[in-house]
Amino acid sequence: MMYARREHTSSLLSSGKVLVAGGYGHNGFMNNSELYNPTTGIWTSTGSMTDPRSQHQASVLLNGKVLVTGGYGLNYSFLNSTELYDETTGLWTVTGNMNDNRAYHTASVLSDGKVLVAGGYGFSNTITSAELYDPMTGIWTSTGTMNDARYQHTASVLLDGRVLVTGGYGLSSAELYDPMTGIWTSTGTMNYDRYQHTASVLSDGKVLVTNGYDNYLSLNTSELYDPSTGIWTVTGNTNIARVVSTISTLIGGKVLIAGGYSNTIELYTQSTGTWSAVSNMTYERTAHAASVLDNGNVLITGGRGSRYPVYNTELYDPSIHRWLVASNMNNDRIYHTTSLLLNGKVLATGGYGSSNILTSAELYDPSTRTWSLTGNMSYGRYQHTASVLSNGKVLVAGGYGVDGFLDSAELYDPMTGIWTLTGSMTNYRSQHQASVLFDGRVLVGGGIGLNYVLLNSAELYDPNTGIWAVTGNMNNARVQHTASVLSDGKVLAVGGYGTYSLASTELYNPMTGIWTLTGNMSSVRQQHTASLLSDGKLLVTGGVDSNWYTNSAESYDPSTGIWSTTDTMNYFRKGHTASVLDDDTVLVVDGSGWCEGMNTAEIYDPSTHEWINTANGNQERHEHSATVLSDGMVLITGGRFGSACLNSAELYQP
Repeated sequence: MMYARREHTSSLLSSGKVLVAGGYGHNGFMNNSELYNPTTGIWTSTGSMTDPRSQHQASVLLNGKVLVTGGYGLNYSFLNSTELYDETTGLWTVTGNMNDNRAYHTASVLSDGKVLVAGGYGFSNTITSAELYDPMTGIWTSTGTMNDARYQHTASVLLDGRVLVTGGYGLSSAELYDPMTGIWTSTGTMNYDRYQHTASVLSDGKVLVTNGYDNYLSLNTSELYDPSTGIWTVTGNTNIARVVSTISTLIGGKVLIAGGYSNTIELYTQSTGTWSAVSNMTYERTAHAASVLDNGNVLITGGRGSRYPVYNTELYDPSIHRWLVASNMNNDRIYHTTSLLLNGKVLATGGYGSSNILTSAELYDPSTRTWSLTGNMSYGRYQHTASVLSNGKVLVAGGYGVDGFLDSAELYDPMTGIWTLTGSMTNYRSQHQASVLFDGRVLVGGGIGLNYVLLNSAELYDPNTGIWAVTGNMNNARVQHTASVLSDGKVLAVGGYGTYSLASTELYNPMTGIWTLTGNMSSVRQQHTASLLSDGKLLVTGGVDSNWYTNSAESYDPSTGIWSTTDTMNYFRKGHTASVLDDDTVLVVDGSGWCEGMNTAEIYDPSTHEWINTANGNQERHEHSATVLSDGMVLITGGRFGSACLNSAELYQP
């Protein structure tokens, strides 16, 4: 915006533009106003109001004009003045004064076009009075008095034309105004006293009331009012308590709540009665304003930042990819594994925590977005592998433990939550790769062994016997490489570090147990990712090449054995994750680059070979894990932020 402001109003005009008016700025109460054009994203000045004001109300009339009412004026005086904005001229004109001076009131446009103003605070008194503005005459007339004096309350026009007023300072009461009779009647009492809360009419006619203060504390509670019964029922809590936030009903029926001494936003889904955290706003704000644009986006304007009114505005686009906050894991983890179980839950195992090697394991439940601890492994381990077997059990093998490199392996049974030891590998190894073959066996290859020797050995685990058997050696010792099962059942090992960084790749044939070299990549790389696409090609991204971090990407065609370069990523990165989404695009998340940790995400489109930036996550991280869930969302867990290990988790929603 052109001016920093808080406690202003934001109104969507018939042209699709947004009018922001008044408020409190760096120099006190404001009378200026400005227009936002969603087509150009540009703000322009328009006419100024006659009276500077904040804590006023703005109502878009049926004729397209905007009526502003009351509020605080110069010297903190309570105003009874009202004025009209005409977009066709860009001018404000004074209209009739209200009968009462008031701020912290509500204003509601009724079905007949009149405007109902109710309650508020004026001249040291909380107000019970209500009055009606007639746009045809410009005159205010008193109407029925509310049963309770109230301010900092909410007012919602119901689908039947009545107006529901809720709460206010020190109140849990609610009442209904009937425009046909001009009479207020009490209705069901809310479960909580609340003021500075929000209210939103849902598509089925119910009213969602959320957050605010009770007499002492800020609230995270929400409740629903059913006009057919007059009864309030408790619904899901928001993730944090909020006051002086904004609430917006989106196209499609979800409800967006934003800010309130916070930069966080959350979405309410009525069918589940739950709130889910989504990507944060760039700035903390309170006493801001929000308008749902004609294209469905939400424009959030101004407000108070950590201390002062702010100029900045931001747009929330419900249609774009976004990040949701999941609950934290019970342990900080880096160099851990995550595995999608057959029941849809995700198993996180081991890793390195804040100061120790972990034996713990925990389960993520997508239906509740919560983590719960499950049985501990027999050995603490990190930089190990985890493989989901055809019987649903999870095989964990090798890694680094409290006594050094491990050869042990153990099985997790999701039915019991218990780990049992199984046969040990023939080699101690860490930073190796494991691949589940089409016949159910598990191929393990490469890594670092005893005395930090780099390994070219490979071995096979048979779930039927629990025994490991040696198979053919790779042509190159490899660590920090990738291994991918191709559509023909062969396994492609790519790059890594041997006696030097490698560009070589090789294929394992499960029928013969032999590794054969195939085409070299265009450049050496280690700490990269590999993703198998639906056309059978393998995409590798980033990592470290001969010049350190790289943003290059290339794909392998199994039908020719040839690598071909594709467009480069927008960021240099290693220690990142890559996940194939349901539409066959590839999501790459975070990692570390030339400037260390990153909080960036981008998507590769195989049909165009282009990389497109997508929404950033909520936490900078690298050496994390990523799991594509059954519903197509991607769960990101743990990793490192600076020198700290993380227990946070978040979800990418395509």
